[in-house]
Amino acid sequence: MMSTSDIKSKNIWQLVVLLVAIVVVNMLAGSWFFRLDLTSEKRYSLSENTKNLVADLDQTIFVKVFLEGDLNVGFSKLSKASYELLNEFRVYGGNHIEFRFIDPSEGNKKEKEAVLKELKELGLNPVPVYEQSEDGRNTTSYFYPYAVVYYGDKQLPLNLLENIQGFSGAENLNKSIESLEFKFTDAIRRVSLDEKPKIAFIEGHGELDDYDVMDITEHLSQYYQVDRGVIGNDPSILDPYKAIIIAKPQNKFSESDKFVIDQYMMNGGGVMWLVDAVNITLDSLKKARETIGMMADLNIEDQLFKYGIRINPVLIQDMQSAMIPMSVSTGGQPRIVPAPWLYSPLLIPQPDHAISRNMNVVQGEFVSSLDTVNSQLDIKRKVLLRTSRYAKSDQVPVFVSLAFVNEKPDQRAFRQPFMPVAIVQEGVFTSVFEHREPPHNISPQPDEVKSKSVPTKMIVVGDGDLIKNKVRFKNTNPKILPLGYDELTKQNFGNKDFILNAVNYLCDDDGWMDLRARSYTLRLLDKKKVAEDAFFWKLINVILPVVLVLVLGVVVAVVRRYKFMR
Repeated sequence: MMSTSDIKSKNIWQLVVLLVAIVVVNMLAGSWFFRLDLTSEKRYSLSENTKNLVADLDQTIFVKVFLEGDLNVGFSKLSKASYELLNEFRVYGGNHIEFRFIDPSEGNKKEKEAVLKELKELGLNPVPVYEQSEDGRNTTSYFYPYAVVYYGDKQLPLNLLENIQGFSGAENLNKSIESLEFKFTDAIRRVSLDEKPKIAFIEGHGELDDYDVMDITEHLSQYYQVDRGVIGNDPSILDPYKAIIIAKPQNKFSESDKFVIDQYMMNGGGVMWLVDAVNITLDSLKKARETIGMMADLNIEDQLFKYGIRINPVLIQDMQSAMIPMSVSTGGQPRIVPAPWLYSPLLIPQPDHAISRNMNVVQGEFVSSLDTVNSQLDIKRKVLLRTSRYAKSDQVPVFVSLAFVNEKPDQRAFRQPFMPVAIVQEGVFTSVFEHREPPHNISPQPDEVKSKSVPTKMIVVGDGDLIKNKVRFKNTNPKILPLGYDELTKQNFGNKDFILNAVNYLCDDDGWMDLRARSYTLRLLDKKKVAEDAFFWKLINVILPVVLVLVLGVVVAVVRRYKFMR
């Protein structure tokens, strides 16, 4: 039997060994670590791009998140997901990532007023949430699902909440959590960017002017240096630009312009075409009350066909449509009422692409459908926007009258469902000038014409007005309305998000937009079972821990008694 001194000496050595082991483990953990994500969709794993981004920061990023305090269940989940994500950022970014969660309703009156003033100056207004309490009363709460990213003297506000029409609260919450990594990394890249890449709006063919695209230009300028200009005869004039936008041309393209755009694509440039295949506008229709839409002759049909796309010279009518204001009189003063306008379809974003995922419907105006051709091309294609199930197309020449709003549409006639309106293509394209001489007025004449492109991207939209914001003039002063904002219904459609995502995708060489394609499985509780079995599970949660502690206590007591009785 061991003496008391031997037992004491053994215990001391065990303590020393334990302390040494703890020190060694901590030293190893300080120089090497690993993290396990056991979720099937890798919900808690950062992309390699994100890890590199935060690891390479040379200044501190500070993030304020205004999701703290007495939050409901949904916003608590969003707050927790934001906290976990920023914690992951800090693992790889170290001291260059700092964040703080703020409760706008916390503190004394002066402190609360300062926080609310800051939010208001950034254009971050409270979001009302309508809920029913346990006693059946309807309650309204106001939350601020926002964050602000600071980098040096730059700051950038973020809306963390997705609000997609037709989705339930749980689905919108899940979409919000899915997009968190993209939103935060996008903000960090924007504020830490030293030099903005260049993009350009092409002019010279009757495209939309500065006022028509002012809102989207302002938002694109947060990412890019946005220029405008005519192409001219210099084949290298587009070389400095990551992407170009051709927004609703109305006049013919010259062969030299086509050549410059073609060779720009062959060298890897991205192009976004927003083209009306039918000559008709809502403004002209309102003046004349009726008109005939004719096919637009832009001299680019052969070029787009060579790239694998045909814009059909048709006008789409869709029973899922936006409203237009109509003046009616019912014996008294005329009044303005909203009326469905079938030529303004609400286009459905497709959820299987980074550009169109997690987005509201997009408002179109006099839209044409697209077809894909040249299946032998080495390219991948994805539909981004399509019509609803109940749509039809009218061949040109097509008669259009405002009086159509008074006619009840026959659903049986709308038998062309899900027509594609926007398509993205990426891969290797064939030049439209393959086996052709370059135009004679191109100067200097190129040594050779590239017949095959390097891998690149192109987006075609059968609606030139999709990028156009409304402009209201008052005393010759223009008032620019937000792109996608509907004055009648006070809704914000997804036009702005679509254009921003599309241009970002064209300019994305590193795969950042893939973060928008992340998908988390929505696992909802069975509300019926929850209601039926609530008491049972509450009882288990309260009683079972107590029983386990008591059992463990009894087992320990018995073991100790048995050990010392030997």
